[in-house]
Amino acid sequence: MRPVELPPRVEFVLDNGLRVVAAARRELPLVSLLFVTDAGSARDPAGKAGLASLVSDLLLRGTKKRAPGEVTRAIEAVGGRIDAAADRDRAYVSVQALAEHLPLALEVVADVVTAPSFDPRETEAARRRQVAELEQSKDDPALVARRNLLAAYLPPDHPYAAPVPGWTSTVARLRRADLVEFHRASFAPQTSFLVVVGDVDADEVRRLAEDLFGGWKGASPGAQHLPLPRRARNKVRAIHKDESNQTQVRMVGPAELRWKDPLFFPAMVANVAFGGGFTSRLVNEIRVNRGLSYSVGTTFTLLRGGGFFSFSSFTKNDTVGELLAVLLEESRRARESGFEPEEIERARRYLAGLYPLGLETNEQVAAAIAETILFDLGDDWVPRYRERVMAVTAEQAAEAAARYFFAEPFALVLVGDRDAIQRGIEEAGIDAEVEDLPLDQAA
Repeated sequence: MRPVELPPRVEFVLDNGLRVVAAARRELPLVSLLFVTDAGSARDPAGKAGLASLVSDLLLRGTKKRAPGEVTRAIEAVGGRIDAAADRDRAYVSVQALAEHLPLALEVVADVVTAPSFDPRETEAARRRQVAELEQSKDDPALVARRNLLAAYLPPDHPYAAPVPGWTSTVARLRRADLVEFHRASFAPQTSFLVVVGDVDADEVRRLAEDLFGGWKGASPGAQHLPLPRRARNKVRAIHKDESNQTQVRMVGPAELRWKDPLFFPAMVANVAFGGGFTSRLVNEIRVNRGLSYSVGTTFTLLRGGGFFSFSSFTKNDTVGELLAVLLEESRRARESGFEPEEIERARRYLAGLYPLGLETNEQVAAAIAETILFDLGDDWVPRYRERVMAVTAEQAAEAAARYFFAEPFALVLVGDRDAIQRGIEEAGIDAEVEDLPLDQAA
């Protein structure tokens, strides 16, 4: 199986600590920029969940020299696109544009990252919009379930407990001064890097980066200690939604898995065989054989402070217990007996075949390079990815399943009819602490 190669790249560090990577792909006259900084929602102060998300939104809504609206217009006027977002660990700004507009693209990114204005009117409008979106999300049981997943497992004061957009109650209290202080305290060149991919010259990228970012000053926010506590007992967060005919089902457990862990590739393959692929065991048992749900999936979430393994599905109210029983039984079977060789072979080929499709565009390549930087994966990570996937054995996959597939106390989030949820828990024989949460408190 042929390896997938990243384009040749040049790396350098500015005097202020900003790391810059330039990778040349000259097939098309396009360029992709990806700025990454250590300013995710895990840095939201206590009681201010949603702050990092709001700050990222406001980055594109005016700077000290560009009025609200001018940031996006500057990029769109030359046929480009600019986006900003935050996740739990980091904040991002990305630009896609024609290569001839690289100087403008870099100048705009430097402007929004180093000098956002947090215009009072724009800030208030964005805050109100985020509150309204959170309120509206209460009408979508799937969104409610997803946003409550880590909150159900973790203590409420853990930095990962709140969803990235925050809760309605916390976002409603945010003020412009909070955004200004978060940006001052969390955005710094020493904890940021910039990846430029496309029809570019490394010397030009270096010159532009030094001119545009060289004067940026900022104190490093410092490393975060984010240990993931273990639950001593299973927990169910039951969220009642009136007139629900279906119940959303989410389960999450700890998975102390790192990118460079020897079990990383076995875990990825085991996940595809178990619930992360179209022909996985859970898809067959829940969807094909029993018709309990159309949607079934499992995934690993790897965060700086540790990882999680989660399951997602939905089912009719009268089959909640059956779905949960199947999930628990199949999890136990995977932990104790592993997988058949043909299951692992299908999973390996699926993962190895899918991998190149995620490296076709400049934007995807920039994200892959960022990944290798963030997790210190080394230059051979991408070229050897498919080789390492194909080398996974059934025994290694079984070891990963035994360690990560809900082997410890877990948390369940069930969104639907309260009576159906209670019946389902009892029918599945789940011994757990049950938290009955009104819908108004779940977003």
